[in-house]
Amino acid sequence: MARRQRRVAYAATSDAGDSDASFSPEDEDLSDIDEELSSKDDDSLFDVEGDRGPVTDATDTEDLFCDEADVGAEFDVEDQIQLFGGNVHPPEYYRQAVLNLNTSEFDSEDYSPGTTLLLDSVEENWRLYCGTLDKNRDIREYYEYSQGETSPAISLLYFFFEWSLNQKEGKNGRRKRGIQKKSTLGTYWKVFRLVFERALGDKIDPKVNRSMHKVLRKLAKLHGLGDQKRENRGMTIDDLKEQIETTLSTTKKSFKLGELRIYAVLFLLLLAAPGARPTSILRLRFGDTKVVLSRDPEGGPHNLLIKYALAFTKTFLGEKATNTITIPETIFDPCLFLSPHVFLLGILFRHRAFCARHLISPHQLNNVDISPGEREMLLPLREDLDNIPIFRQAVETLTGYELSPDKPISYGMMAAWIKRIGEILGCQYTTIPYNLRYNAANELDQSSWISEALRNLTLDHADSGPFRRHYLGRQVGADVWGIIRGQEPQQALVKQSNSLGHSISKRRPIDLTPEQAASITTHPLIRRLTKGLEAFRRGSKDYKEARRVIRKEKHRLRRELKQRIRDEWTANQAVEDIERQLQGLGFAKPAAADTSCRPQRPAQKRLMEALTTPLVETLEAAYHRRGNAIDAVVVYCAVEEGCTMPTVPRRHAVSKEPADSRPRPDLPAESLLYTAVMSVPCHEKIQPEEAVRLYEL
Repeated sequence: MARRQRRVAYAATSDAGDSDASFSPEDEDLSDIDEELSSKDDDSLFDVEGDRGPVTDATDTEDLFCDEADVGAEFDVEDQIQLFGGNVHPPEYYRQAVLNLNTSEFDSEDYSPGTTLLLDSVEENWRLYCGTLDKNRDIREYYEYSQGETSPAISLLYFFFEWSLNQKEGKNGRRKRGIQKKSTLGTYWKVFRLVFERALGDKIDPKVNRSMHKVLRKLAKLHGLGDQKRENRGMTIDDLKEQIETTLSTTKKSFKLGELRIYAVLFLLLLAAPGARPTSILRLRFGDTKVVLSRDPEGGPHNLLIKYALAFTKTFLGEKATNTITIPETIFDPCLFLSPHVFLLGILFRHRAFCARHLISPHQLNNVDISPGEREMLLPLREDLDNIPIFRQAVETLTGYELSPDKPISYGMMAAWIKRIGEILGCQYTTIPYNLRYNAANELDQSSWISEALRNLTLDHADSGPFRRHYLGRQVGADVWGIIRGQEPQQALVKQSNSLGHSISKRRPIDLTPEQAASITTHPLIRRLTKGLEAFRRGSKDYKEARRVIRKEKHRLRRELKQRIRDEWTANQAVEDIERQLQGLGFAKPAAADTSCRPQRPAQKRLMEALTTPLVETLEAAYHRRGNAIDAVVVYCAVEEGCTMPTVPRRHAVSKEPADSRPRPDLPAESLLYTAVMSVPCHEKIQPEEAVRLYEL
């Protein structure tokens, strides 16, 4: 690329396109947008280099000439000459078009849909605040007033943010989460500056901007806002292994369809390798993936490569060059839980995705070879699947659940699964998809195989700024004392201590006990709301609304109580363990096994057995081990799990599991007939009665 083109490309992307965790309705919290909004210093925040014009003069010879390769790649010279002649439209067309073109759509900045949604939300809050002051006054006057003399403008803005911090309820009486951190308040101010510029077409006065930093600090102190950013701990490969093993083995969390459980694992594996943005993985289509049989240049056996193109990532500023990730297969893989090939190929064989009609079993891959003299052979996928998302939601039908033909899994849905599995695993900190991105960023940064430029390309960053601000672990990942003393650094120990899984404990509470959950009913707020029900006629609209409010408040109080118990458990349990050991009692006996969850069913047991098969020594045995694991994945995709049962027993609770996934009361759990019924994959055309009939045949 010519030097000028490189400069302009950098100017157009470095400011707004290098962010990673910009706000979307599905993100963890409001502060995630701060990476997008803080890429500039305070005085030049949100300036876009492209707005100030090209960074080279129009007289540069680079503007008139370009590399030969660029000519062929960008345009055809003859076509350009013909276009200049105006032969597509008559001259009158251009005369009228110049006069009538509506340029308003080019006046404003381009932001992602999530950021635009946030701008609209802050603008709506400003409108409500101004209406509180004077309903008859035009809102534009308040914008102009905040741009005037410093003292009145600061007063107006001070109480706007004071008003915002005091809002506890949103639309329809919904309780607002509110601003909890100082950094989030700073982000709110940055967004307001964008709203101001969008309304008036001019930036806010620099004096007002500087004064507002003091205002925000004072408000944060008055309202007790926290000043600590979210932990950016990475999920190491060992943590990932435990997360995946728990995802596949647990029965405390159901996924409606077995294929969704496989999705939860495949998502983690495809995300972990490049540290990609989570949404770019969730939007993968079958057409974005390739399976290639490649000849080993070092003389080893043929290798099966997985390639996937991250086509959907931060495209609101225009189409970006697509990064393609290549993952070779580890043929003698000591841990199949960490093999993306097993799970992706399981999905592909499950949907008969290969163009070759007779390629229907993973064991057939052993018989496929590469033509002599060639380096690789593509295993083409069906073209009709090109635009079908890989990660799709399950929809409820009259017969149970089935995959949606085109509705992808949302970020919020996947994040909720990962968070719940993290709780079951016993993690102290909330598990989020970005834990894998944090880990990949730091691992790539420390690798001697990866340059800084390649790290930025893999993470889809224009420069190293976002990595330093948001990804470089604030838990210093080096044995600095050992290094200073000239000793061998204990890097493995420090890395483990700084990881997400450093405090994993199977003893950590997962849910509230029945007694703890029942204690919510004695909370003063619940008592007051319950007593207020007496004022309404049973069955009336007001009565139903009051019951809804009570249910909502109970849920909130249970969630807060659970989080408080989990937060306090680490220190409390440590004190108890220390006291018991000093008294010679040893550790307390583990709690009795939880019998409220169903046991693993045969298909789940088969899946776990196939994935935990010991490492073998011969190539044929390794292929057979891989094939068995893929077969187990294919079979489990067809299993209908149903919904997760309530963790706290309720009276008169009706199981939400479909009838075909519940044990039949007339079949003992240890009987062969029960095993047969529970082993038959539940397709939309195979019902429980049909399963019994098939067994009898």
